[in-house]
Amino acid sequence: MSSTTNTKTEVQPKLDLGTEKIGKLLARFAIPGITSMVVNALYNIVDQIFIGQGVGYLGNGATNVIFPLSTFAMAFALLIGDGSASFMSLMLGKKEERKAARGTVAGMISIVIAGVIMMCVYLTFLEPLCRLFGATDAILPYALQYGSITAIGIPFCSVCAGWASIIRADGSPKYNMIGLLTGCAINLIGDPIFIFVFHWGVAGAAWATILGQIANALINVAYIPRFKAVKIHKDDVRHCWGTLGSVLKLGVSSFISQMVLVVVMAVQNNLLRTYGALSEYGEDIPISALGVTMKVFSILAVIVIGLAAGAQPIWGYNYGAKLYSRVQKTLGLVTKISTGVMIFAFILFQFFPLVVLRIFGTQDPMYTKFSVKTLRIFLLLIPVAGFQLSAGIFFQAVGKPLQASLISLSKQILFSIPIMLILSPIKGIDGILWSGPISDALSFALTIVMMRVSWKSIFRPGEGLEREELGNAGLTAGEATAASSSGKYLIAGCPTVVTIDRSYGAGGRQIGKQLAEQLGVPYYDTDIITEAAEESGLSAMFLASVDESTGSAQPLSAVTNYSAFATSSGLTVVQQAAEEAQCAVIEKVAHNGACVIVGRRADQILKGTSPVFRVFITMPLEQRIVRVSKSELIAPEEAEKRIRKTDKRRSEFYNFTGDGKWGQAENYDLCLDAGKTGSDGAVQIIRKTLGA
Repeated sequence: MSSTTNTKTEVQPKLDLGTEKIGKLLARFAIPGITSMVVNALYNIVDQIFIGQGVGYLGNGATNVIFPLSTFAMAFALLIGDGSASFMSLMLGKKEERKAARGTVAGMISIVIAGVIMMCVYLTFLEPLCRLFGATDAILPYALQYGSITAIGIPFCSVCAGWASIIRADGSPKYNMIGLLTGCAINLIGDPIFIFVFHWGVAGAAWATILGQIANALINVAYIPRFKAVKIHKDDVRHCWGTLGSVLKLGVSSFISQMVLVVVMAVQNNLLRTYGALSEYGEDIPISALGVTMKVFSILAVIVIGLAAGAQPIWGYNYGAKLYSRVQKTLGLVTKISTGVMIFAFILFQFFPLVVLRIFGTQDPMYTKFSVKTLRIFLLLIPVAGFQLSAGIFFQAVGKPLQASLISLSKQILFSIPIMLILSPIKGIDGILWSGPISDALSFALTIVMMRVSWKSIFRPGEGLEREELGNAGLTAGEATAASSSGKYLIAGCPTVVTIDRSYGAGGRQIGKQLAEQLGVPYYDTDIITEAAEESGLSAMFLASVDESTGSAQPLSAVTNYSAFATSSGLTVVQQAAEEAQCAVIEKVAHNGACVIVGRRADQILKGTSPVFRVFITMPLEQRIVRVSKSELIAPEEAEKRIRKTDKRRSEFYNFTGDGKWGQAENYDLCLDAGKTGSDGAVQIIRKTLGA
């Protein structure tokens, strides 16, 4: 019985992630993500398109100089916004609604304050900041004009980005999308009117941007009385600041990912200005041309990222279900499509570059000449970029965050900046352009090496199972249900369910398996996640992240930089659906006969609904440290940290309903110290107590 079973979640017609055709699944999950991310990308480059046509390449150079400033402000908005979203979800999982509300209030207010501070700083120090990010004497007037207006919009832009994370976490991704599309539409309409009709130049593009941001921000502000997961009171404003530290800690990863872009653009623009001045093109043209090229690439990148992010639940479910051939088939399909997209772009850039460049304006012959050169050289190896981008998300989906982070950061931090700094003194402006394909090649090589090294650990040989073999007891839930319904599985003449809770490293899982084998009853552990994913259509990897954590999952944006897609399903609603799905499976298997269930808060879920014998397995910490250190090949100090962290998570998960305390003897029918009894002894004691 679950406290969340009254919540109804509207879902699309069910697709079985373990049996449906991969192509059909990929279309279902990827198309919305690609659409969302392309809209976001267009929002960022629509000014550049109209400025290029109506003002010229110096105007585009100005937007490239101001873009790092906007990204810097965005970093703080996401630091607070993503942190608030994570904090809200964690506190709701712990049933601490007031803390969740206060963290939300602290985040929303802080985002506005940070935006106002940024606006004041930019307006006060705009000229030196423009110089810092590469503005030349010719570009500077345009940058000052464009930047002084867009700086006024920084508070609104901050609300657009930061509050969007909070709104999505509250379970309203569609509402957030309405604001985004409204702002984009206003910007798209305003740009041609202000630039071509009113002849306002870059100022017109800036005002169109601000109007779109204001509209988006006002839509977000209008959401305040609509909050569903939290109820905000006046007192929360006064008492919210104590939560701000925790909020900021949870948003650090988003902040870092944005700051990486700021650093790369600062280095790149300054090198372009320095070595461009020594070339025939001058210092202005290179900044404008490479900025346009990178914006073009960003469109291609979000298509591939959206595709791979759409494959994430398919990878996660089938990996959790050990259907490794489907995981590999999905990876192959994503690689083929993403590489095909990049090859098409490669052909377009190499043989028809003017088709692309005319979108951004080609008034100056030297600008056109260098832009063609930039497009051809800098994006020379983009056919391999598709695999590199999708591989990062693949590693996330199969639980390899270190590899995912290394791949994501390798091109820009490990390779791009050092190569630019090495080649530019040798090859001048051409050295900066060649940093693109060289860093692509090195990143691709690193990705291949990491894939080869990790392949066997990801797809453990001999462990891949066909669908009919799923289940740790050698039976699917359906087969176990059929057998137990016939009365085959009984304990002391009664269909008793044995639930086993355990301290980490105490051997509870091993004891549960031995007990189930000796009793001749089904054993349930990770296969409950498989069945719950199958029942709900949710990713098995997502359910695993919810399971035995704090009662809620971190937003996917906390482990990936693609928050526009990754949280598009709405965290709170999905967390409730995950809870319902696992509870439903546990209730079903328990209803149909005797079995052994390890973890999953099964004893609480089944309280009052089935004959349940509740067991807790523990062991002295010193013995557990030795066991974990030996079994996982880690140092004792690391083993102790892992034990304490896991026990804390299990305790918080168990206490999620507020009904009993994890590990306290009064909540169980039998508590055993496996350090004294050993696994065999513990099994015999449980059997004797049951009379089986």
